[in-house]
Amino acid sequence: MKIHIQEPLYQSVNKKRDVIIGINSTFSSETICTSEPILKPNKKPRKRMSRSTNDTTELTRFDSSDSGGVSIGDPTVGSRDSLRLMKREHSSEYQLRHDYAVMKTSQSTASVGTPSKEIEMSLEDNIDNYAPSCSSEYYITRKDFGKPEPQLANVLKEFYWKEVVYAKDMKLVNESFFNKIKDHVADCRFLKELFGSLKELPPIHQPFVDALKESMKEPDDSKAALVAPVLLATVHNLTPLYQSLVQNFPIYISALDQLYRSKIGFRTIMSKFESSKECYTQVNWLLLKILNRLINWQPVLARIIEIQLSECGSDTETTAFGVAMDKIIEFAKKTKSTRQSLEEYIHVLQVERDTGLVGILTHPNRKILRIGFVLRSARRAPCCRIMVLCSDRILFGHRGANLDGNFFTVHAEFKLKGMMIDEGDTYKVMDGEKDVITLHNADISIVFAAPDRASWIEDITEAIKNAARAKIDLPSLVMEKKEENDIDMTKVLLPEESPVSKMSPLQICWYRKCSFGRKDVNKMITNTMCGYLKRKLRNSAGWQDLWVVMCCHTLYFYRSHNDREPLAHLSLMDYGVGLPTVVDNIDNHENCFKLFYGSHTYFFRTDSYYFFERWVDSIFQAAISRDSLDVVTALALRI
Repeated sequence: MKIHIQEPLYQSVNKKRDVIIGINSTFSSETICTSEPILKPNKKPRKRMSRSTNDTTELTRFDSSDSGGVSIGDPTVGSRDSLRLMKREHSSEYQLRHDYAVMKTSQSTASVGTPSKEIEMSLEDNIDNYAPSCSSEYYITRKDFGKPEPQLANVLKEFYWKEVVYAKDMKLVNESFFNKIKDHVADCRFLKELFGSLKELPPIHQPFVDALKESMKEPDDSKAALVAPVLLATVHNLTPLYQSLVQNFPIYISALDQLYRSKIGFRTIMSKFESSKECYTQVNWLLLKILNRLINWQPVLARIIEIQLSECGSDTETTAFGVAMDKIIEFAKKTKSTRQSLEEYIHVLQVERDTGLVGILTHPNRKILRIGFVLRSARRAPCCRIMVLCSDRILFGHRGANLDGNFFTVHAEFKLKGMMIDEGDTYKVMDGEKDVITLHNADISIVFAAPDRASWIEDITEAIKNAARAKIDLPSLVMEKKEENDIDMTKVLLPEESPVSKMSPLQICWYRKCSFGRKDVNKMITNTMCGYLKRKLRNSAGWQDLWVVMCCHTLYFYRSHNDREPLAHLSLMDYGVGLPTVVDNIDNHENCFKLFYGSHTYFFRTDSYYFFERWVDSIFQAAISRDSLDVVTALALRI
């Protein structure tokens, strides 16, 4: 017997498939748990089914919503056009049996076929998933098909964990960093004002952090009532402070950079602090992360409001959450351009330090569009190079420390104005390399291979168009230009050498042979996640509990959330994320995912599906991988 499922109207391919139950409870999409129709006649019907085995009524799927509910039923009963979501009733077994008896006596019977031997055991193991209903439609539980509804307890737990990390960041800046530089800051009015403003924030944040912590102990129906009023008051008090901080932050960052370049003593102290174990990321990004604290509340609040509306929560609490959300949205709109400019400015400062072009790249009309690894053609053989695509020119550099101790040395620059781009190896000089791009201008042609060719072509094409329309020619980046064959290769450090413990995006691009674009810069601070993960040990079947913080496209691992120094860190750039396969031999563990790059593979799992989805989605955005998600993982997350 076949169970035909009618695909929703928004899908273009209409296929009729058989439903397979219980393949993997971590899957959230019902389309994963389907296959081509399997015919297996002469099977005994299940005892709990109410339809006879002689009828061949077709069952049609009526709807699937954001919350994941799916129902299938007889298309002849009720309206075919009615799209509805069957919500699970929290009734007792007695009530369910009563409803089931009513359904049997009030409706005509039909048949449901039986699957093949391969999935028969799955059906028997999950037979209780067929909760009886008063309608003519059979309910398919979220455990097997639908996306589980997020619980308020999980969302508030995520909220609390993020606030714990922000509180530690604030303490790291206000105490550890400030105590080391306070003698140098005493003469700088802007930096004194910066740290004075930062010290005003923790006392206002603390009542809300305490409310979140207390809500972890309360029953589910009391959590929202405890958190909502404190949240609204906190947002009301913090919005003007953060508004003022964002407006003045460009001045603060510029003052910090000027002090870094002008005073050797301050530069030494700041470099030592950034290389210490407790400072897990650079100070500029740490300050920018603190600045975006309210902005990162927005997606969490959206999930809370969704839960309140779906569960018919109290109007008072829902209104409080909604008003707080509106205030944050308004604040985000007003400060969006400033915050994005700050992210790009800090990124430029980092590229300057990596390349030794301190004070040269920073120009109001110059943007860095993409940085990364390329293989540039030369007379003898293609050479490994770093490439910096600016809004007005292209820079090429090689790996090798210069007199200032920078990781790269820029040796060539080319204007984009008047340049043309070809996809492919126009002059056949790259010895069969793939992903080749050729650039032409009046004087020279540049041929190089880039692993992320599509991204490079898109950004270079747009930059050439904008450069052609530009009315102002930006000053040249004064440097000693060398031909590719004049570079002293004895000073070049090969990728096989051990990298430093903390690397910038440009350094990671060199080792991973990838690129980093302007859009990726804007995600460094807004895409954050934290919480406890279980990591599979390499040499045993055991799992290790770790506190993990994701920031700036990197995972930082701690023993617990109380630790100050991370045990290790893992940059996610160019890593792939997916679900374990049969070859991985990860048995009897739900909500498990893996990270992989080359021969490196790491397995993690979460305590609930909610955190599984949150982690995989956040890591996927941070990985910036050329290899997209595999089909199974993409369907699991409904991407």
